Amino acid sequence: MTTPQTTLSILHSLIGFASVSSESNLDIVQWIEDYLSQHGVTSRRIPDRTGRKASILATIGPAGRAGVVLSAHTDVVPVAGQDWSSPPFTATQNGDRVIGRGTTDMKGFIASVLAHVPLFVASAAAAPIHIALSYDEEVGCLGAPDLVAEVAKADVKPALCIVGEPTGHAVGYAHKGKVARRVIVTGRGGHSALPHRAANAVLAAARIAAGLEDLAQRMARDSARDAAFDPPYTTIHVGSLHGGTALNFVPDRATLEFEIRHTPGTDVEALLGEIGACIAGARERLKAQAPEAGILVEDLASYPALVTASTDPAIATAQRLAGGTEPARTVSFGTEAGIYSAAGIPTVVCGPGDIVRAHKADEWIGIDELARTDRMMQRLAAQLGRPAEEWIR
Repeated sequence: MTTPQTTLSILHSLIGFASVSSESNLDIVQWIEDYLSQHGVTSRRIPDRTGRKASILATIGPAGRAGVVLSAHTDVVPVAGQDWSSPPFTATQNGDRVIGRGTTDMKGFIASVLAHVPLFVASAAAAPIHIALSYDEEVGCLGAPDLVAEVAKADVKPALCIVGEPTGHAVGYAHKGKVARRVIVTGRGGHSALPHRAANAVLAAARIAAGLEDLAQRMARDSARDAAFDPPYTTIHVGSLHGGTALNFVPDRATLEFEIRHTPGTDVEALLGEIGACIAGARERLKAQAPEAGILVEDLASYPALVTASTDPAIATAQRLAGGTEPARTVSFGTEAGIYSAAGIPTVVCGPGDIVRAHKADEWIGIDELARTDRMMQRLAAQLGRPAEEWIR
């Protein structure tokens, strides 16, 4: 039987890997592969194009049967500039808390999953467990699409996916989707005394920013409401606008970044079409001043909204496994869950910790929270001797 100490020991090992999204994650991938191999579990890597990063997919139990996906990401956010009371990549126990980068988001969940691999191996006679660990979730869910595609290729699709992001073990059934883009404006530089001979890139970017704000206000005023979310409508946010080097120089370059967080059911393509028209107008005006000018749009991140029907067995099953009485709810942050759902796999978000602690100095998780996740895994293992159709209901 897995003990809390087993989960804690694995968590200490996982925190020791500085798997920041900007760096390779192959060291933590290798550690997890070796751990799985020690318990007779074969895993495979799903690499990115550079070969510096990889997702892991491992299946325990019978092929050709509906089972359960346990999903998490191996990457964490940076610690630069944060004031930590202890080394961020060393798990430090302080009373009933474990402090370290990734404890809540989301290596605590991974630790509990891995700690229960021996129990899954012994129990998964009729329903398999798929352990799916991605890379680069923190920078836009970049690793998940290839991983989810591999999961969905199984002869029988999984009957349930649990994405173990921190929800305090409440079951999250929906969240907004996201599109993030960078707009790079190239104009024509010149002396500020002769602005008519130049093409001001900052002004062009500012016009785009103003157009985005107008559209955001219209969405807040006129778009359909979904009271399950805060705010209850699709939002458009300009996060940065940079350009110019000196006051007496007309800037020839500017960069703007924006994001859309859209409620389920929003016509995202139509919205992007309106934004595209705004950018095209700014581009046309800029080119009238300087034919060599231009505007380039880069995709930064994109993932779909999650919405699981209240009557879906995935919700009631996850609530039973979590052992809680909390009602299912929406979550305010984005996850990889929408990608699984879009692939036809019933998906919820449910895991230990609180998202409020994530990305901050002295990120922590409670030992009691890990113990509750252990109990969740034990309840799951107890069901694996029966076909999923009998208990995912």
